[in-house]
Amino acid sequence: ADVSSIYATGFNSPLDGIASGVLARRNDVYFTNIPSLWKFTGQQKAETREELSRGYGVRFNFTGHDLHGLTFGPDGKIYFSVGDRGAHVPTKEGRVLEVPDTGSVFRCNPDGSQLEVFASGLRNPQSLVFTENGDLLTGDNDSDQGDEERLVHVVENGDSGWRVGYQFAPLGNAGVWNTEKMWHPRHAEQSAALLPPICNIEDGPSGIAYYPGTGLNETYRGSLFVTHFLGNISRSGIYDYKLKPKGASYEVADAKPFLRFSLPTDVKFGPDGRLYYSDWADGWPKSKKGRIYAISDPAHTSDPIIAETKSLIGADTTKKSIDELAKLLGHADWRVRLEAQYTLAERGAASIPVFSSIARESSSAPFARLHAIWGLGQLASQKAQGALDVLPALLRDKDAEVRAQAIKQLGDHGVATAADGLIAALKDENNRVKFFAAQSLGKLKQAKAAPALIEALRVNDDVDHYVRHGLVMGLVGSNNLDALATAAADTSRAVRLGVLLAYRRLGAAEISRFLADSDPLLVREAAQAINDAPIASAMPALAALSTHPLTDEAVLLRVLNARYRLGRAEDATALGVFAGTAGAPEKMRSEAIAQLALWEKPPARDRIVGIFRPVSGAARDVSVARDALTAALPKILATETPESVQIAALSAVRGFAATGAADTLVMVIKDAKQAGATRAAALTALDKISDARLAELVTVAGKSESPQLRLAALPIAARISPDSAAPLLESLVAHGDAEEQRTAYRTLAEFKHPVADSLLAAQIKKLATGEVPAAAQLELLHAAEKRTDPAITQLLADREAAFASGSNPLAPYMVSLEGGDAKRGQRIFYSQPVMSCVRCHSFGIGGGDAGPNLAMIGSKRDRRYLLESIVKPSATIAPGFDSVVLTLKSGGVVGGVIAGETPEQLSLRNADGRTTVVKKSEIALREGAPSSMPEIYGAVLTKAELRDVVEFLASLTKPAQDSAAARQPRALRPHL
Repeated sequence: ADVSSIYATGFNSPLDGIASGVLARRNDVYFTNIPSLWKFTGQQKAETREELSRGYGVRFNFTGHDLHGLTFGPDGKIYFSVGDRGAHVPTKEGRVLEVPDTGSVFRCNPDGSQLEVFASGLRNPQSLVFTENGDLLTGDNDSDQGDEERLVHVVENGDSGWRVGYQFAPLGNAGVWNTEKMWHPRHAEQSAALLPPICNIEDGPSGIAYYPGTGLNETYRGSLFVTHFLGNISRSGIYDYKLKPKGASYEVADAKPFLRFSLPTDVKFGPDGRLYYSDWADGWPKSKKGRIYAISDPAHTSDPIIAETKSLIGADTTKKSIDELAKLLGHADWRVRLEAQYTLAERGAASIPVFSSIARESSSAPFARLHAIWGLGQLASQKAQGALDVLPALLRDKDAEVRAQAIKQLGDHGVATAADGLIAALKDENNRVKFFAAQSLGKLKQAKAAPALIEALRVNDDVDHYVRHGLVMGLVGSNNLDALATAAADTSRAVRLGVLLAYRRLGAAEISRFLADSDPLLVREAAQAINDAPIASAMPALAALSTHPLTDEAVLLRVLNARYRLGRAEDATALGVFAGTAGAPEKMRSEAIAQLALWEKPPARDRIVGIFRPVSGAARDVSVARDALTAALPKILATETPESVQIAALSAVRGFAATGAADTLVMVIKDAKQAGATRAAALTALDKISDARLAELVTVAGKSESPQLRLAALPIAARISPDSAAPLLESLVAHGDAEEQRTAYRTLAEFKHPVADSLLAAQIKKLATGEVPAAAQLELLHAAEKRTDPAITQLLADREAAFASGSNPLAPYMVSLEGGDAKRGQRIFYSQPVMSCVRCHSFGIGGGDAGPNLAMIGSKRDRRYLLESIVKPSATIAPGFDSVVLTLKSGGVVGGVIAGETPEQLSLRNADGRTTVVKKSEIALREGAPSSMPEIYGAVLTKAELRDVVEFLASLTKPAQDSAAARQPRALRPHL
């Protein structure tokens, strides 16, 4: 395919608010802004405006996580998506739809009536598209924390797993979204409550289009086009995903770049057969430029079918006869077929015979039969008598898709007399038929269907998770609690799992029986349901598992959280006992301690799901948590306990000011066999208690061989005996190593002694001459900033003035070169809320690829380079990312990374490694792209945070995992 010249440019919008989606049919135009779905009717002066629904985007969140994706479905309804800004929407019928914690897909009639939530569990689905079989697809964006984007088959009542609380999960790094691999395609240990994606796809999916059947050529039949906006022109573009059936859903047969070296945000097929895409022009910084390009296949632009399709799309179908419209139901182009279906449906009952005839006749074109069935469904929605009469006979049709779609319509329109036929269809050889049969039985709410649904679970044996979803929804709709109770003890794991999932949907306390299931994965599934859904009535049963010998961290995490949320005295005691249990997982012991530390004032966000879910009940008595931890402290401080658990416990004791722990703390401080960090933390905790033995122990600590313990004693000694501490501080400042100087400066910040100001002033003067260790420079400045001495204030002002008048833009940040914490830096890399680094970078497999892979960057570059790359990213662009776009005098566009340049020509290398040589005399415009990384981190991050990030980058000295699979499109990679 060739890219034509720029189709249009220079856009502005006269609409109110921020328009994020638009859809048109005849004289009706629908558009979305942040809170509302609107409908415009008429033309020019006669235009009317109606707000169809309002209440989208109820929480503050990332920009762009609002309304998108307007599209018409084969049922005549409008489908649209909202990101995880959530929704609280009153409907025209008086209901309220509440989905505050997740992105969702909605649907409604064109007049806004019958609004409903179609599916949920998405993060930010920018666009929606239907296939010719009526299946809905979307590309869902990742959370920029090492997870990957998803190609999602959106089905009714499907839950794709995302909750907004994972974005800044209390447990860090997206919490269980990452640790439990919720965003992966299906794997054995994944929660069965969510519908996994078809596959993971490239970064930044925004626009999505399905090849309508005409315009390009046959190689694109069944192709899904997705724009991937990564902010970097050399990495962004449009991908072509070829789908093929897999059971009730799909898998990707092939995935490859369709267009590179562009910054596309949306893609659509025009009536003229060309593929149009909008282009941002530059990277993430908003350039106030916008362009639309059109792509065509030169070998097919003159095909008669393209001209015919354009004419039909532009024609007034209301003037066509029923016979003409009936013929168009079998047209090669999906859009023509759909408009013919809609127009026939608008004719009312008069179209029932033609739809019925086409649906019935096996000789009709396959797609014509599907459109006829959907048209009958539209007529049934209009209460047209007899619209669905032909459908029961189609349950025995040879075409599986005809059977499936007929079954779907019978369920959608509540044809109770079809129940027996639908029950029989659960034994169909085709999984799509089974899926829609189960789903439709749920809508018919037939208790008698439960045994057949349960048997179908057994036969499916968890192989097709979409079929399982349909069967679960069938059981939920049947609401046959007796049948569920019997099946809960079935020997088939697949049956028990289906019952468990139905209980989760029903919010039934009976789900707790699965906490004792023989299959550990069902125990996990029950724990996830009780905590995550949540099911409050089953929470005590979940909490009771804390006394069991569990090793599954996913279960343990939720068991501990149940104890924490219930908040009874017995729960605090249980958390303390668990924290002191030798052999229990280190991370879980620390979590139990953290929960005790938060006991009195528990945060309103759930610790696992991360959403607003405040605990209820009376005010908590902090003494029960303090006493529980104090009782467990001797076991926690046993020498074989991991240091991280000991430090967590001592930090909590310090927060509690637990006087009852004093004897244990003294014992630890005096025990030379204990780790220095543990003894130091014990001393700090004892200081909070103000124990009478503190002065003696500070003297003991000062003489210790442990540098950590000595340094912990220093600020305490400075407070309780300033005169004796002053000489030691002077000695450390003059002769100490970097860590000792850091501690000395932190102590001097609050030191109430005349020597403090003179010491700090002298050190600031040495800072300018490089005599202060790099790792201690930031502590020196922080200490000086806390003093009120005029001399120090003037020295700091002189320093800032020198930076302002100097020529080195990096100078103010040089105090961030050394002394950071790599672990904190890694957390910033994953979770910085403005723009997390992992969105564009990885240091192995996973993460983005809009910027360089940072594996081994610490062994290749010095710290100055690393610091500059953060605060001044355009100063030196990494090789392979210095891209340009050339507009040629002939009208074409060429883009790529600069591979070589002479006075006469320019060599560009594209993403596939091919090199294009362009004569400079042929170039009309050359646009160089600055770094796609915005120059904001110097302002967004504190100098301490910058230092931590530099330390993390410097620690990346190991090679990335190298795999041929890692170089494949994500849709085709095996899970590594």
